[in-house]
Amino acid sequence: MALADRLRHQRLPGSSLPAITALALFVFVQVADGVLTAVGVSRFGPAVEANPLLVHSIQAYGAGSALVAAKAVAILGGGVLHAYSYYLVLAVLTVGYVFATLIPWAFLLA
Repeated sequence: MALADRLRHQRLPGSSLPAITALALFVFVQVADGVLTAVGVSRFGPAVEANPLLVHSIQAYGAGSALVAAKAVAILGGGVLHAYSYYLVLAVLTVGYVFATLIPWAFLLA
């Protein structure tokens, strides 16, 4: 079975949703986090970021490069989880990112 067919026919366990939905939501949340982080860093400076590795990367390489690299690594990791059918892990990480990053950024930037 071709990869495109496999992606189209594979379903989330206990659901009629295509398995690719979990990956698509994860990618959306990662991109949203990157955008909100960029806005927050441009408004308040790199010290507003809670991840010390990301703060160091932003100071060393600039916000754009550091955030694109960090989000690319995260999305690649999500792709690996999807490829190995770890959909529950992907879903938990997605929800975790919403509560740990998107909601705090939304409150801070409001």
